[in-house]
Amino acid sequence: MLERYRLDEIALIVASLTTPYISNDSNIGQPFVTAKNLNWLALDGDIHQLPKINDTKCAKVPAKTIILAKNDVGQTKKYIFQCQQEVYIANDLVAIIPNESIILSDYLYFFLHWYQPTSDWTRLHQIMLDIPTMAIQTNIVQLLKTSQLLLKNKHALLEAVEELPQHIKNITKQTEQHTSQLNHGFDRLQTVYQVALHKIFTGELYQMKP
Repeated sequence: MLERYRLDEIALIVASLTTPYISNDSNIGQPFVTAKNLNWLALDGDIHQLPKINDTKCAKVPAKTIILAKNDVGQTKKYIFQCQQEVYIANDLVAIIPNESIILSDYLYFFLHWYQPTSDWTRLHQIMLDIPTMAIQTNIVQLLKTSQLLLKNKHALLEAVEELPQHIKNITKQTEQHTSQLNHGFDRLQTVYQVALHKIFTGELYQMKP
């Protein structure tokens, strides 16, 4: 059910060699990603707000590429970004372009978030992965994305429940109970999510008896 690969067997690892000068108001070509704005992008920044270039001397990577900062690899806090369009990358970044006939970009993205590379970026190719079938990858990605979306919208959902007494009379007590239950549910979901990541990417999930 699982096939073991080294990262460089299932993905192209690219490091740009040059970084061009661009003005802040540049709006021609493709977005230019650097380690500085990678942190912002990884925290839901809008890639369309980045300066754009059209420079054949820089590494241009396709949609679904996963980007890490060279200096982040091995640090406690790492920012990992998955491109949804073509971009140019600076020489302080590493791009991982998955072979999607073997591994889905989304699956690799979740794996890297869980794995959190701790060695020098030049050793990324040595990372070993146990990869399930494409069908299983698709199901896993759907499950993780759904869980992630719920966790991301936690505060908005809680605020909506807490504001109900402003619109409906005599439900303050029930609202407090529902808020408490929702908080407990989200805490439980966060725990289950982390456990699921561990079981999926260590292969433990596939060793469990049906």
